[in-house]
Amino acid sequence: MNLESLQAVIGYQFRSPQLLREALTHPSHTAERRFDGPNYQRLEFLGDAVLQLAITDHLHALFPGHREGLLTKMRSFLVNRSSLAAISGKLGIGELLHLGKGEEKSGGRTKESNLADSFEALIGAVYRDGGWRKAKGVIRKLFSEAIQELAFSPEALLGNPKGMLQELLQKQGGEPPRYQCVSQSGAAHRKWYHVVVEWGAERLGEGFGSSKKEAELNAASDALARIAPGKPLGSSSVAPHKPQ
Repeated sequence: MNLESLQAVIGYQFRSPQLLREALTHPSHTAERRFDGPNYQRLEFLGDAVLQLAITDHLHALFPGHREGLLTKMRSFLVNRSSLAAISGKLGIGELLHLGKGEEKSGGRTKESNLADSFEALIGAVYRDGGWRKAKGVIRKLFSEAIQELAFSPEALLGNPKGMLQELLQKQGGEPPRYQCVSQSGAAHRKWYHVVVEWGAERLGEGFGSSKKEAELNAASDALARIAPGKPLGSSSVAPHKPQ
């Protein structure tokens, strides 16, 4: 992963590359060098507000029949630290962070807080560089899969995705789903897990998280989003995953 690849993935090319570098600069990087240059904290502050408004606006438009309480839960589900860190991890932002030596040694590239904060900073940088419409477009692109999950069955998904998936599979007959941790990275106290959920010979979904439990929940949510409602499981109902 490099800066050009990141811009290609998010669908936005920066006019000011310095803003992108700032969004990827952890405070420890400038602190260790006794340099009073910019780090991502100010852009994180801005990006948090932009993200909240963009997601609120999008949910309000997409789900006109949902009550305020459910919309609030949906927004919280989408923009909580774990969710942002998961998206950040998929984008490979951790690999691009400028860290101080101490933060690097402590597993800073996989810390949930660093991944979530730098993601918000990235959104802030897009907004500062390209304005509201560009930032909103990037946010909708990056959150499209997660919002599809919520559209499938928001109240059940927000509560217990693993239970919902098991109940759905039981109706199809056969064995319960199996969760397998296929990789983990980071220091012992800052692990980052990748879990897949399988049923029979099919891989139904995958998830990432700072604990196996969180990764399993995200894998179950991913599987629910991929299973077409009302159809039997099979190649037509589940987007295939290639084994890692």
